[in-house]
Amino acid sequence: MMRKRFRVVLAASMAMAATIGGIGQAMAWPGDTYATSYWDNTCTRAKVTFKSDGEIWTVSDKCADGHRVAVQTRTPYGWTNYYGGGAGTSKIINSSYPEGTKVTFYACVEFGQTLKCGPAAVAFA
Repeated sequence: MMRKRFRVVLAASMAMAATIGGIGQAMAWPGDTYATSYWDNTCTRAKVTFKSDGEIWTVSDKCADGHRVAVQTRTPYGWTNYYGGGAGTSKIINSSYPEGTKVTFYACVEFGQTLKCGPAAVAFA
């Protein structure tokens, strides 16, 4: 009887911990910074960061390769912003999203008419 009660209490505790842990992972706090980059065997070519406190983007050209870099976002506000300032330079972009907006974005490099992008990052405003 005591063993069965222990298992029930243990299972309930684990379920509660999993629920609380899942909620904690989904929350974004003001000031969080999210980043992604595009790299290949040449170098890290582009890096993009998003600071949720103020919705500030930083697009950085990291490689002296003659290519423009870009930030590309997806829903709910899809846009692409290019930057061609040269290796070691960055561009700041101020934006405004409603609190809690989820934004998926990519760091990209322009090759002719084609953008090649790194892995997605997910940010919360």
